[in-house]
Amino acid sequence: MLRMHGLGVFKNMRDLKSIAFGVGFTVLVTLLSSVSVEAGQAVAPRPTSQIPVQSPRLRGSIKDPSGGVMPGVDISALQGGRVVKAGKTDADGNFSFDLAAGEYQIAVTAPDFNVDVRTVRVAANTPALAVTLSVGGITSIVNVTENVDQPVVDASQSLDATTLTGEKLDALPDDEESLLAYLQALAGGQGNAQLIIDGFEGGRLPTRDQIAQIIIEPNSFNANGTGPRITIISRTPGPTRWAGNVSFQYKNSALNAATPGSVNKPQTHRSVVSVGYNGPVIKGKLGMTFNISKEQSESSSSSIKAVTPAGPVNATVVSPSTYDYLSVSQNWYLTTKHTLLDSFSFNRSRSPNGGIGGFNLPERGYNSSSQGWNLQVSDNLTISSKMTNTFQFRVNHNNSGTTPLTTGIAINVLDAFNGGGAQNLSSSRNLNYNINETLRWTPNTKWNVQFAINANHQSNNNTTVNNYLGTYTFSSLEDYEAGNALTFTQTSGNPVAAVSQTDGNASIQATYRMKSTMSLNMGAQYTIQSHLKDYNNIGPTMQYQAQIKKNSIISIGARMSYPNTGFSIGSYEQLLRGNGTTKQFSTVISNPSYPDPTPSLLEATAVGVNSSFQTRVRDLESPYTINMQLALNQTLPKGWRFSPSFNINRGVHQLRNRNINAPYPGTPLDPFITQEEIDLLRPYFPIVSRVNQFEPTGNSLSKNLNLTVQFPSTKKYLKTQISGLFQYGLTWAADDNQVQNSYDIRSDWARNDQRQRFQSQFSVRPPWIGTFNFNINGNSGRSYSITSGKDDNFDQNINDRPAGVPRNSLRGPSVYSVNLNYSSPPLSFRKKKPAPATAAAPPAAAGTNAALDSLIQSAMAAGLPAAAIQQLLAQAAAQPGLLAGRLDAPTTTTQPSLMHPQTNLNISVNNLLNNSRINGYSGVITSPLFGQPTSYQPGRDIRFTLNSRF
Repeated sequence: MLRMHGLGVFKNMRDLKSIAFGVGFTVLVTLLSSVSVEAGQAVAPRPTSQIPVQSPRLRGSIKDPSGGVMPGVDISALQGGRVVKAGKTDADGNFSFDLAAGEYQIAVTAPDFNVDVRTVRVAANTPALAVTLSVGGITSIVNVTENVDQPVVDASQSLDATTLTGEKLDALPDDEESLLAYLQALAGGQGNAQLIIDGFEGGRLPTRDQIAQIIIEPNSFNANGTGPRITIISRTPGPTRWAGNVSFQYKNSALNAATPGSVNKPQTHRSVVSVGYNGPVIKGKLGMTFNISKEQSESSSSSIKAVTPAGPVNATVVSPSTYDYLSVSQNWYLTTKHTLLDSFSFNRSRSPNGGIGGFNLPERGYNSSSQGWNLQVSDNLTISSKMTNTFQFRVNHNNSGTTPLTTGIAINVLDAFNGGGAQNLSSSRNLNYNINETLRWTPNTKWNVQFAINANHQSNNNTTVNNYLGTYTFSSLEDYEAGNALTFTQTSGNPVAAVSQTDGNASIQATYRMKSTMSLNMGAQYTIQSHLKDYNNIGPTMQYQAQIKKNSIISIGARMSYPNTGFSIGSYEQLLRGNGTTKQFSTVISNPSYPDPTPSLLEATAVGVNSSFQTRVRDLESPYTINMQLALNQTLPKGWRFSPSFNINRGVHQLRNRNINAPYPGTPLDPFITQEEIDLLRPYFPIVSRVNQFEPTGNSLSKNLNLTVQFPSTKKYLKTQISGLFQYGLTWAADDNQVQNSYDIRSDWARNDQRQRFQSQFSVRPPWIGTFNFNINGNSGRSYSITSGKDDNFDQNINDRPAGVPRNSLRGPSVYSVNLNYSSPPLSFRKKKPAPATAAAPPAAAGTNAALDSLIQSAMAAGLPAAAIQQLLAQAAAQPGLLAGRLDAPTTTTQPSLMHPQTNLNISVNNLLNNSRINGYSGVITSPLFGQPTSYQPGRDIRFTLNSRF
């Protein structure tokens, strides 16, 4: 019924002309279902080879709470913390093992059910076990301390999801900027992944020590998402003890390399101090977490790469900054089924001497500052064993402003230098509200349904005194010295604008587990917003996953997604400011008088062209994206994994701001034509001003092939553990986002991509000395255009290209970088006392990495699927004795304390090889830098972090 409802939605959409896509998808799903029927049957464990002496046999049956038999359930027999045999229940829910006589821990694992672990003594006539599993709730977070190299059909997340916990987190970069960039790279390398922190979208990243788990989904097909997703779950306060951490990070230019292309290397430093403390206020009822950090930096801005009449300017300027952050959060454990989380954070920052670098000279700098606060409340209620509800509320407030360092008319010489005043005096006050309600329902073991409602309200009060003195633009240094300006632009009028906007969406996501080896996700989301009269924005989504062979899982998915705000609050503010009546006016004059623009301004006022207008089409529609993906997850011998995927993304009705009153037909005109003759070519003559119009005419298309090879973390070479992955991406992307002719958009459809991408992330863990985490990235050059540096078609947009030269005809430089992150083992600053002799010790200390490694390796060798291994690891955290071979064994893990803290040293090195990384070349023919690099990425950068837990 959900599928038929989705097809009905397609018929109501103006832009989906047929339902061929839906029919084709359904046919493909049907074919895949038929193929995987034979491969997906749950079978009993293969019988062991016949031997002269019959081993004792352990038999049993597994049922659900209603008494129904449960086929395909994973059964594992453990002894001494290792899995010695594993199998599945047959079609009638029965299982049997041939085991040597002795004591075992029998673990029964099934998705969405609690793990059942019991001690059984196997003998010649051991009676059959009768196990009834209890439902474990719908949303359980499993913390995996090691990477599991077997595929699994998981309804809660996409097939290619990566989970980082434990030591995987320890190897991540310490600072927020590097950590976010690294996670975005893992999510696809495009930097556009959706960031979810403790259920809320966006926000400040927790410190690495405050993160409990990170889930990376390179292509999520959830109804309430838009593509790649990064989910971060923070640690909750300890239930029995207070714990904290102190972190100190330091960087000094004496250890760093100079930025390529710069003639100087200023003395700079950066220090960050962070303190966190959490624990129980009322044991079992209330836990609190405090975090505070202070950052002081005298960092080098981007290197200036400019050419003035006096000669080249290649220098680096120091930009000092400060950042303060404070947060307090509380976890209320109201009942065993009801928890409440509230948090408050405050931040403030100051950044003098910003905006300098590239073509911008020091006189173009400005000071900026901001401060804000954020309040979040999350209520989690388990209504029943089959239903949970999460209500979330967030409000944040922010004040910010900028002040230019100098006052004066701005001078821009295309791809040569930008001088004069920054003219960006502004102040902004923003207030945002967000409410989210999510209901999760599992009526039975095969169905999982999620309903979500999300609402946002934004209000901005902005005072923007930008470009009130005006800006001259010159084609070349020669024209600048001769005083021949291309254009003069100036803003006037009311600088104050108060705007608000409300948007919301509702979604439903259903997961149907056809069998243990097959899953189907279906859903849809409806979005709506103020200031946009487009009310048919329904985005369906579907994903099918099937285990077609023992070690092969195929996934196919498709979605149609609308953004939460198809017409942003920023665009709406621009529309109000440029309405040509009571707000701001933008004057654009071609071939103005210089250096005094007054004569040109007076002349423009006399003929009524002193302002440009901003409008939008009457039937403005929300943009949307269609995404389709086919993926394979193949486990190879010895734990290697190969995961290829191919996806197509189509962007439709992308927002464009076009000058609809440019001289027609938009092609180059006679350079000796008069202004009167130019104005006669304007479609809205006698209106001769610019008329910029928002319209949904943009399009884009990308095809992406991604290959991932992951090698196992369980192998050791010369006592050194090595793990990691290699990723290769091949992209074909094109769009019409930048046009030189307002009346011929299609002719500027051109390639716009970085064709090839490579990333390798691997960890090397030699004995005793710590972990070395390497991250290698490489990209082919991005395409860019050659421009003439002239306004050949007199539309007052300086993006014209030479005759016959297509858009994006050149390719930028390829770049690569090697980054290193080193994490030391715990450092000891006190003399160790010899441990007293004991009569006996368990095989492995509960909770230690060695014991966990032993459990994982033995489980994989026994053929236990990854989902069952994850559940066993979670159970081992709850029952530490499971790793020691005794369910009643106490834990021997030593917790750090204030007197005996656990201290680690972390060293991060960006651009380890110190290779020159060029950002791009100049494509402006009139520039003195034409065909040369215009900017570089920083050289080698080293940071030290000392972190102490107590």
